[in-house]
Amino acid sequence: MTATQPTRWASDHHHGSHRGLLRPVPVSVPTETRLEMIAVPTSRPASYLAEAVRLAGNLGCMLLVLASGKCSVPEIERRYGHLLDGRLIVVDVPTGYARYTSMFRFEADDVAAGASTRPSDISVKRNVGLIVARALGVRRLFFVDDDIVVPDWVDVFRAASALGKHRWAAGMNILGYPDNSVVCHINRETGGHQETFVGAGALMVNPQRVNGFFPNVYNEDWFFLLDCAAERAVVTTGTAFQRPYDPLSTPSRARREEFGDVLAESLFWQLDQGSPLEHLTEKFWAKAIERRRFFVDDVRARTERLDPETARRMIAALSAATGAHREFTARVCADYVRAWQADRVRWARDLPLFSTPSSLGEVLDRLGLPLYGSADRLATVTVDRSRQTRLLPAPLANASGMPVFGLASPASLAVSVDSAIAKAG
Repeated sequence: MTATQPTRWASDHHHGSHRGLLRPVPVSVPTETRLEMIAVPTSRPASYLAEAVRLAGNLGCMLLVLASGKCSVPEIERRYGHLLDGRLIVVDVPTGYARYTSMFRFEADDVAAGASTRPSDISVKRNVGLIVARALGVRRLFFVDDDIVVPDWVDVFRAASALGKHRWAAGMNILGYPDNSVVCHINRETGGHQETFVGAGALMVNPQRVNGFFPNVYNEDWFFLLDCAAERAVVTTGTAFQRPYDPLSTPSRARREEFGDVLAESLFWQLDQGSPLEHLTEKFWAKAIERRRFFVDDVRARTERLDPETARRMIAALSAATGAHREFTARVCADYVRAWQADRVRWARDLPLFSTPSSLGEVLDRLGLPLYGSADRLATVTVDRSRQTRLLPAPLANASGMPVFGLASPASLAVSVDSAIAKAG
């Protein structure tokens, strides 16, 4: 007898899924697949890089670590410098780097700063990764976050293989702990229909092809992918796992996310409807903000069925989210989108400045960033072609549900989240 799945509540004021914009593609890896670089932005201790180092070691590619905060450059070099045969690039991104570097200074970020506090430098790190990869001639760049596990490293080659003329980006299916905003987490936990979209936590791109950038706002990867999604040029293949975290640890998290979540959800609502993104007026944004408030009110009402402590934490987060609406108006939203569109034009105009293949040292000198790690200043793109042969489609787990990696993968079963994370260390 087949178990019946509980019916999920669907809101008239919220799209619980945007996956209709994606093109799933099962990919077998051809022998000519190239993967030149993995980029991981991090501000956590160096131990969080173990998964990215494992992937780069198995895939034979460069690893670009974009570090700040608690991530100590000497500790990275001590732990991992001897493991990647001169392919470890470490860049220490200083505090405030985007503000005093014209390539990474955007009008939209100034608008967002007046509407939302975002104490994160992940956007500028990803933008630096795009520029470094582009200038080195990289055509397959895999972004991976330091809290993501990719159990089967061949899935990264599959994502690289998925890119092509009409496929500009390939995102992995993120399992484990869902990668949503706090409000959308609560929607799911209270019985609402809520899925995830692909994001930069596990994303393959061709830096020579994409013209987007990552603005300093929550859902920055949705903004980066917006053109690709509008053209149905984002594909999904492979599996990664998000390590667990507590989205309700502080209500301020929901407050910081709300501006970017309203913007991105509303723009993707338009794409879902097949509607254009040009000329979005203040009237459009006033309706979008109102729709968001109705959605949050509906979610809040469903918390009454939960235990008192969980409900209290959720209501605190939801109240913080709606409280953020006092900090931005429909006009601010319209101003942000106009500024972001102008930034896109300027970014696309400046990208050719980094289109001539350069050495690693030359690129970082132009960006005013020092080079650390084991890679040589004269390094250019290199690929270990021994990693590109004899690759076959491979599942993720053995008969006991334990993850196995790469070419060793036998028959098929779903990998468990806990065992995948434990195996990755």
